[in-house]
Amino acid sequence: MLIVGSKALKFHFPNFKREVKDIDIIGYSDDVNTLCDLLSPTEVKKGKNTVLLKNITNKTDIFNTDNVEVLLADDSISLKKYMEYDKVSLFASTEVLFSLKKSHINFPIKFNKHIEDYLFLYNHFNGIDYLDDVTTLNFKETEERLGKLKTPSLKKSVKEFFGQSDGYVKSYFIHDDIHRVMAHYDKPLYEMMQVDKNLAKCEKDMWNLFTFEDKCKCVLEEAYVIALERRIIPMIFGGGSGYTSEEALDWALMRICTTLCSGWFRKFATNNYYDIKKLSNKNYVEKFLTEYENGNIKRQPSN
Repeated sequence: MLIVGSKALKFHFPNFKREVKDIDIIGYSDDVNTLCDLLSPTEVKKGKNTVLLKNITNKTDIFNTDNVEVLLADDSISLKKYMEYDKVSLFASTEVLFSLKKSHINFPIKFNKHIEDYLFLYNHFNGIDYLDDVTTLNFKETEERLGKLKTPSLKKSVKEFFGQSDGYVKSYFIHDDIHRVMAHYDKPLYEMMQVDKNLAKCEKDMWNLFTFEDKCKCVLEEAYVIALERRIIPMIFGGGSGYTSEEALDWALMRICTTLCSGWFRKFATNNYYDIKKLSNKNYVEKFLTEYENGNIKRQPSN
């Protein structure tokens, strides 16, 4: 068996600010039986390729939490490779921990916790994944276990792309109008990546010409628009659920890093998440409302 997660991270970095609430393990079915005999949980909950040992009654120096979750390696090639890589240790190596975090980071599950761990390890390794092939394999196996990570395709016209949300998101303002008033420059940065303005697709070659700061600003422009369109505007103009500007922006950035974007744009947003947040305008909602009050953006007539 191989201990992973926060317990292993604290083993390598004792000063890392994280309370270990549960212990995560990669192991085989036989390991589950061994742990049940050793730890005497009051409940054993079986999931798809996972087993959760709940309410541990016989805690030890190492297994000292209430719950222990085992990710079964019996039918997983990637998990077996992790165990083989660290076969002489009970605790997963930092290389394995980074690979695991990288393979899971774009799934919207406990994102705030995982992005902190991921970027800590990303900076520790200067972004180098020494188990890149296993990471790719584990990502594919995770999709098989949790469901395919679906993101909107940009290979369609602008009208078709934004029409995808019809029936799901009530539109109070035209999407591109929000982009225009929230732009850092005289036009939105995404327009500077488009060869054909009628298509939603953006070009990586044009993105690569941006400075680091402009790449961050480009992500932020998307985040402002998503936060406003999906959270703030429905709250103000439609009596929707209440969110602070910070909560809405954090949610929008999470969506960009997980299921709303893909490829090189999502990768940059994920790997530079905290730098992007540092550059954010905390008063972006006030900026939008000022533009609205000044008549620079108008509500759609049908709403």
